[in-house]
Amino acid sequence: MNRKKYLIAVAVALACAQMAHAQDGSDRFTLSGFGTLGVAHSTEDNADVRPDFQTGKGVGASHSTSANLDSRFALQLDANFTDDFTGVVQAVSEYAVTESYKPEISLAHVKYRFSPSFSARLGRITAPLYMLSEYQRVGYAMPWARPPQEVYNYLLAMDGIEGQYTINAGDTLVGLQAFYGHIDSELVEVDGMYGLGVQVDRGSSSFRISHIRGKVHYSSDSIEQLFDFYATLPVPPLVEAAGKLDPRNMDGKFSGIGYSYDPGNWFLRTEAIRADYAPSISGKTTSGYLSAGFRRGAWTPAFTYAHVDVSGLKAPGALDPVGLLNQAVAGNNSGRHSYTASLRWDVRDSIAVKLQGSHVSNHAGSYGSLGNQLPGFQPGRSYNLISASVDFVF
Repeated sequence: MNRKKYLIAVAVALACAQMAHAQDGSDRFTLSGFGTLGVAHSTEDNADVRPDFQTGKGVGASHSTSANLDSRFALQLDANFTDDFTGVVQAVSEYAVTESYKPEISLAHVKYRFSPSFSARLGRITAPLYMLSEYQRVGYAMPWARPPQEVYNYLLAMDGIEGQYTINAGDTLVGLQAFYGHIDSELVEVDGMYGLGVQVDRGSSSFRISHIRGKVHYSSDSIEQLFDFYATLPVPPLVEAAGKLDPRNMDGKFSGIGYSYDPGNWFLRTEAIRADYAPSISGKTTSGYLSAGFRRGAWTPAFTYAHVDVSGLKAPGALDPVGLLNQAVAGNNSGRHSYTASLRWDVRDSIAVKLQGSHVSNHAGSYGSLGNQLPGFQPGRSYNLISASVDFVF
């Protein structure tokens, strides 16, 4: 049994053991869910805008208009075994990552509160990368049709353990978070993933900072073929250069910082991340966004600017007469910026309708993190992305 299945099994076993000793109660288990019915249209007809960086297709070249970018449905079972011992199991059906709507277990953990200030979770939890990680999939919880993809391009679950300690300091609440675990996704494995996060809440303001490290293994059929081929070439300098660019065993560092201000009738949110996988072909990515909006009754218009910069991409150049390695490095240039206008209409307490339009400008030579690139694709070209969706919770 691998570590992922083992940790989930441990969480379920602990929950079952506790349940066996618990008394029956009608409010012990709660079933809830959420979902999005969305459709998006892209004017880029030679590549796809993807719901996750591991997904090959989305909307664009494969289908100019598609529901695959945003649509999902999830069910969640919450268990309250005691006042201090709880559990969660969540299954989600979405096109992201697996390129199918096959349901996957996105959460499966137990939580124990040792004191009013300290608690721990064991099992499958959301990888705590962003300010909105805990409800990244819940469209109803956000003002936009989707969180800015320049930052939120990972949909990853972590199997491991997490501890949270809370400090009350008058009007200020400080949350300290430490975690250790393993990620095993379609194309990515992260071993020995550990990190720290700090969140400070005071009035209408929230601030979060985090830092994460781990040993990253990023692989696909094309990556395996490319680097296995270069490893056999009788040119030691080229073999050495390819080895440094190989993403199948790289040290990864991820840092994030974010701030939000939301007094109720308007909001301001900004977030920036730095993902460092250099000297591999993934390089160093610095991205961020600034979003503001206001609420007038059931209506919430918002405007967002987002930006991505990529550095540390060092192609072997003339050392690579075959040219495939140079092309792979160029293909990982995802530098771009976007302007987005969105409108949310709260039809009722549990249903929201959203319209959103984005103009995305890929920087010179940038592939913009687009997938399914057809022969006619031109790096550095701009495109528009238009979306409509219905978010719901129950």
